[in-house]
Amino acid sequence: MATGLLITAKTNPDLDGVACAVAYAELLRATGRPAVAVIAGTPDAEARYVLERLGLHVPGPVVGPGSPVVLVDMSALPGLPAFVDPAAVVEVIDHRLHGEPARSFPHAAVQVEPVGAAATLVHERFEQSAVVPSAEVAWLLQAAIHSNTLRLRGAVATARDVAAAAVLASRHPLPEGFVEAQFRARADEILRDLPSVLQRETKTFQHPSGDFRVAQLECPGAVELAERARAHTALPRLLLNLVDPMVPSSLIVVHDRDFRAWVGRKVGLEFSADAARPGRVLLRKQIVARLLEAEAAP
Repeated sequence: MATGLLITAKTNPDLDGVACAVAYAELLRATGRPAVAVIAGTPDAEARYVLERLGLHVPGPVVGPGSPVVLVDMSALPGLPAFVDPAAVVEVIDHRLHGEPARSFPHAAVQVEPVGAAATLVHERFEQSAVVPSAEVAWLLQAAIHSNTLRLRGAVATARDVAAAAVLASRHPLPEGFVEAQFRARADEILRDLPSVLQRETKTFQHPSGDFRVAQLECPGAVELAERARAHTALPRLLLNLVDPMVPSSLIVVHDRDFRAWVGRKVGLEFSADAARPGRVLLRKQIVARLLEAEAAP
């Protein structure tokens, strides 16, 4: 394994994490700092598709204890690769605040900024360093931005994401149909083993009224998976969010009647039977933010 900084994402990363690791390692090398991207576990199907399409391979970690590490697309201890010593983390780059990164990684410079994709932050690092990414890295970053922002049409997309994608495309545009194909790869994985994917994509949140869970599937045709998914998510205090990035649209399913009434009131949704169609894309982070808001005083 090459010496220098190790750039990595969470265990079993998604496309944003993989793209950021590969891209940031390239940028650091271009600016004279030895660095290598490594991945713990298995990237998701979308990331694997993009890597294979671009002919890229990201090695697994073969490192000694205490190797200096940069974390991308993660900022908390859950999901931290086993080879990473929190005290050895020297930098954190993420687009969503999870936990207390300054406390979890006391020796790290932390950048957490609210954009749609961490890939946007890495692109901005290239711009600030006046380094032009290779074609493969430009494609990776574009693919990750489109993945995380639902093709720049999701509510999480910011002007910075739009600008980053435009600059990258002006230099190395993605081949026609590339984004559609990467989304299909994600859908194929879901269809192969829906129960396992639902389990992996379900997160638990604490609330004074009781813990609740939110499962989210994002793929072309996600809404059509509602009937199959219901069999695996008809559980107390669980919300299923089905997001189709190609439309884009959301279908929100809540089996538990009392929990459904609470969700409807807090998020502003009207349910017909156990399902609500908000008429726009709602992502888990938006739904959870509403559910965790303090109740208004009577």
